[in-house]
Amino acid sequence: MDPRTDEIDPAIEAASKHRRLPSYTGLREIGRGRSGVVYVGRDRDGGKLACKVFDSQGITKVVQIVFLGAPNPYLWCWDAVYCAHLRRRILAELVEAWFGDKLRVARSSACGWNDVLRAFELQAEFVQGRPPGLHHPLRARGDDRLHELADEVLPELQKKLLEAGFDGLVWQAGYGNPVALNNFLFEPGVGPSGRWAWIDLESGVPALAALSPKALFGYYIPRSFRFRRPLFDDVDTKRLAEYVRSDERFTHLADDVVKLERRQKRWKSLSRLERSLRYRIARAQIDEVDARFYRRHVLRWYAKEAGHAAHRVWKAARRLARSAIERLRAIPFGALAVGLGRFLTSHRYRAALARRYVAGRLDAWRRRGQMSKPDADFLREHLDSEESAAWLTDFGVHVAIKPFVKGFEYWVTPALYALGVIDETAVAVILLTAGAVARTLYTAGRTIQNHFRGREKPWVALAVGVVPVLGNFAFPTQLIRSSRAEDDDLARFLLYDGFARIGAHLPIWGGRDTLTEHRLNRLPDRIVRLRGA
Repeated sequence: MDPRTDEIDPAIEAASKHRRLPSYTGLREIGRGRSGVVYVGRDRDGGKLACKVFDSQGITKVVQIVFLGAPNPYLWCWDAVYCAHLRRRILAELVEAWFGDKLRVARSSACGWNDVLRAFELQAEFVQGRPPGLHHPLRARGDDRLHELADEVLPELQKKLLEAGFDGLVWQAGYGNPVALNNFLFEPGVGPSGRWAWIDLESGVPALAALSPKALFGYYIPRSFRFRRPLFDDVDTKRLAEYVRSDERFTHLADDVVKLERRQKRWKSLSRLERSLRYRIARAQIDEVDARFYRRHVLRWYAKEAGHAAHRVWKAARRLARSAIERLRAIPFGALAVGLGRFLTSHRYRAALARRYVAGRLDAWRRRGQMSKPDADFLREHLDSEESAAWLTDFGVHVAIKPFVKGFEYWVTPALYALGVIDETAVAVILLTAGAVARTLYTAGRTIQNHFRGREKPWVALAVGVVPVLGNFAFPTQLIRSSRAEDDDLARFLLYDGFARIGAHLPIWGGRDTLTEHRLNRLPDRIVRLRGA
């Protein structure tokens, strides 16, 4: 298939009749985001391809239906997919001119229908790169690409995109959107000092959830009113056409801009009803005969959709209930009781659990490629050091009591409220303070115990444990304050890891390799500096 061929058989409207790409089965999945799943494929010469099969799931799907009228348009709309193909082709040329060997776009080589997964697919260059590295105690200060990407490359890219008319693409370039950081990979060994590659240019949700108030109220919402729809990879094609005409380096892109304008207009002009119908056609849930009927009987279509949604919600609720019951049945309550007894009575058992937890976190960093084996082994050696053993065990206790605290908050507290034992104020106080109270009670006990034994008292841990979120890292903070500078690497790692995990699990704006994860990962630098205060 020639990817530069713009037209298809105009008589073919059903998505399943559009150009077919080879069916890929059993391929290795290398990425999953809000807009689709990426697999490793092969081109005709045996080279690697990144095959992005568009998808829509969960809350993302709900958001798309509410704001766009149907799930991910790239999944079912040929014009939308071809727009994505054209945008990559145009931006590959522009970005190369803008940034030289500092940044490139993963070019699209083809797009078409995937018969197996019943969704459209975009084939692009495979990029052998890595995300910016998370910070940890043994990572060299000079080996930090985050600043280069987040503070230099992305702001300049956003500026250039706006100048050229790519109003909606700044979302995927990170303007007010911390999740967009994982759209970029660093290619070491390319050019003088390596090169960044923009690998994902297709949005999964409309640009209406910017973390920055300035970006949301100063840019995205006003632009949505201007386009009369939520921004979703929109291009101001008139401005783009003027931009490419004004520079002789880009005049050869004029034809692609004309094609982009035509395709985008056809895609964006679809009514909510038509989008909903075409999505169901693509999923083989109705055919063209059904679609013609429902175009004449719109209320019957929306009644059918409402019934379908209610059925899906009912099925999801039943599935969730069954899963909860199965998990409860699978809990080995006998072994759990024995383990709890050993945890309460055996210091050696608590210490072993703490070491196992820390070793597991080191392994997790290694699996992500965020820590080398020598660095992980070096930190693992500190697990048995006498200097860190006591405070590390106490940290393990704080980690171990957290599930019990959460269980009390989410199960016992609602039950007490339902029985009328407590009121709304008590519920709010419990939810806000339960973790801090549990940590403080334990740490206060350890403080008293150490006082009578003549050992160092964990005053720092006692004070930090009261603070929400930060209190989870009370004893690593204590270890940093109490230990020798050369012996606190393990405690510092626990702080960096703990804050990174908060960023990785934060809803909407968090996730792995997002700017949220990286910014939170670096917050403990301020705590580490306290040791010199």
